[in-house]
Amino acid sequence: MSDNSSFMTFYKGIIDSTLREGQQYHLANFTQSNQRKIVQMLSQVGVDRIEVGNPVVGKVASNIGHLVKIKNRPKLLCHIRNRMDDLKAAIESGVDGINIICTVDKQRLDAMGCSLEQYLEKLRGLVLLAKEHDLEVRVSVEDYFNCDPNDAAQVYGLAESLGVDRIGVADTLGVAMGWEVEMKISQLRRQFSTDIEVHFHNDIGQANSNALIAIKSGANWVDTTLLGIGERSGITALSTFLAALYICDPEISKRYNLQHVTKSENALARMIGKEVPFNLLTNRENGFAHKAGIHLHALVNFGPSTYEPFSPGVLGNVRRLIHGSEISGRTDEKTIKDFYRKYGRS
Repeated sequence: MSDNSSFMTFYKGIIDSTLREGQQYHLANFTQSNQRKIVQMLSQVGVDRIEVGNPVVGKVASNIGHLVKIKNRPKLLCHIRNRMDDLKAAIESGVDGINIICTVDKQRLDAMGCSLEQYLEKLRGLVLLAKEHDLEVRVSVEDYFNCDPNDAAQVYGLAESLGVDRIGVADTLGVAMGWEVEMKISQLRRQFSTDIEVHFHNDIGQANSNALIAIKSGANWVDTTLLGIGERSGITALSTFLAALYICDPEISKRYNLQHVTKSENALARMIGKEVPFNLLTNRENGFAHKAGIHLHALVNFGPSTYEPFSPGVLGNVRRLIHGSEISGRTDEKTIKDFYRKYGRS
């Protein structure tokens, strides 16, 4: 394995949004019990922060009231708009921090009846009050890759001057390309010293690679969800990002308990009444399944590393060797049993 330590120079942590972004998945209607279980599972994995919804909604506030009482959990951050009512609800809820989502879209600002300057003054008031209450604060710009970068820079500049903990970049439409990510995150890193958090949607399948490119280019924090669920095609999947982290920098990945990831994503799948997607490494039937004769032959003769990026046990999964199909060659049941005795299933 090549030395990728410099690749992760800027990396600081994972902010999991299963309880906020994940709730936007069309089959996600988490009960209070589900939400407690999700917090406990994410705590076991060891994510650095957990994002929840906006407590200005009564039911959300009620659920948050129970979640903040869970012991030995990561910090809970609620997602709010640039509105004072939202912030007051967040303060009352007892969360550890706020993630303020901002817009610089002229149509939306016109609909609110305010200019960008007036909108920024509202933001100033929110951030100052949040800091008075010792809340961790992130300020992000929605649809950053399609907005006016000069307007976004005004939001980020104000946020940095007020001492926020992070500025956020959201690929709201999920269409950012890797070269755009590299260019724009690098520019932000040169322009601002505040930590950068990234939130990538997966509409064209780029969420995980864009998250990694963003980290390489100067971002510090990555938003994820279990299974990658969220609005439309979802966002960066926790398991996929952690797998990439393990490959890019095994030492950093030791901060997390990766062996709990398969169990957690399968539990989440049961909550939403779906199977774990076949293309995720946490799918117990397919994540580490081997069927083709050339693969079986190589595994049996040269060991698992010939066709596995890492051992399935790293993520708490198991491997499956499938024989007897028309493409499986001459590998038989005895050979597979011998393989399992030698190498195990995980």
